Parts: sequence; structure tokens; C-alpha cells
Amino acid sequence: MTHLQTYIKGLIAALRATPGFPGDIEESPVRAISRDRPQVLSIRPGAEAISADSPHDRSTRVREIHVVVHTAGEDQVDLAEEVFEAAHPIIMTFEAEDLVAIEEHSTDEPKYANGDLTRQVVTRRYRFTYQTGAHAL
Repeated sequence: MTHLQTYIKGLIAALRATPGFPGDIEESPVRAISRDRPQVLSIRPGAEAISADSPHDRSTRVREIHVVVHTAGEDQVDLAEEVFEAAHPIIMTFEAEDLVAIEEHSTDEPKYANGDLTRQVVTRRYRFTYQTGAHAL
């Protein structure tokens, strides 16, 4: 399993272990978008950059992790923000092997499903900096 897969699975486990977390956590983006629940979170991998300044036998990687919140209902902004508010401290304090730093990067504007203003998707991007062996992911 790659570092990225380990980090995503660890984040999902940490979110699921949070008592009273305001939403479902779905590993499949297809199932996340098709759920009829008012709040569903999924975590997707994003772009990766590799530092040219890494030591010879190590690679320093900066990988975007996309936290995607799907909402259904009339109060989409409030529903999405409630999930982000609960998830953010869990993500920012996440610890794992070879993980050097986590920083919040950006949040996309809401996108609506097929003109249906009661269903929206919002993506918040985090950057995970970690190190691997030169021949590992």
C-alpha cells in the first residue's frame, strides 16, 4: 500500500471514529454523490509535486488531499460547513508514518448537480508533505 493510500484510509478511520460526526463517510465517490443523505464526505487524492531538493535516497512529496462534501437539502451551505467544521481539526492533527506536515490549501466554490440547487458538492484541499524512499510511493 502506498503512503497516499495509508493516509486516506487513516483519515477515513479517524473521521468514522469521531462520536457525533455530522455526516456519512463514503469511500466511493460514485456512492457519495448518489446517496440521498443530507451530508456525505469523501476523500479523494489530488495532484502531487515532488521536491527537487530531496536528499539523494529520499523523495519529499507534497500531495493534495481533497475532502469532498456532498449535501442535499435547502440549507446546503450550513450542512457543508458543519461537516467541514467537524472534519478540519481531525485532518489537521492527523499523524502517520513519514508525514511531515499538513496545511489547508483552498476551498472550491459549490457546484450543483444538474441544475438541482438542493444538491451541492464542495471540495476543500489540504496539502500533505511526506517523505518516501527514492524508489517508493
